[in-house]
Amino acid sequence: MAATSALCTAALRARGVACTFVTCEGRLPRIHGAGSVQLGRIALRCRIAAVEIGAESGGTLSIADRTFINQGASLVASHLIEVGPDVRIGDFAAVYDTDHHPVDQLTPTTIAPVRIEQNAWLGRGAIVLPGSVIGAHAVVAAGAVVRGTVPARTLVAGNPARPVRDLSADDDWRRP
Repeated sequence: MAATSALCTAALRARGVACTFVTCEGRLPRIHGAGSVQLGRIALRCRIAAVEIGAESGGTLSIADRTFINQGASLVASHLIEVGPDVRIGDFAAVYDTDHHPVDQLTPTTIAPVRIEQNAWLGRGAIVLPGSVIGAHAVVAAGAVVRGTVPARTLVAGNPARPVRDLSADDDWRRP
């Protein structure tokens, strides 16, 4: 894994990604766009499917230390995606800050920043839509679709995501 991690970090830097050291298990991630990407000390698992990360021209993706991103997840910023420290992102989860195109001729394309705060967890296949904020220590259940704000220390599930229950987590607690 150390050789893959060193190769991953070198490949990211060669593509203009500002990063310290990225632990990478499996394939190299797919890097998109020509925007600004800053990665802290993060871990990627890409065994079955590569993680997609990046930022389109004019966009910014920022991922803080100790974040784990599982295979097939996609985080590509058109505007702004900010991921706090200690976040867990499950297999095939996706974070979008734009709709990419209008739904119909009367509805403009949505472009709005997304923020995922410290120690949040996105379950497998969760989708976070433009303008959403996932609060600190919150959990988005597998397959949930988030549009809007998930309060801190809340478990949400469903499509659309709805609160299921409150969670106990001290400010300094981190998921192992």
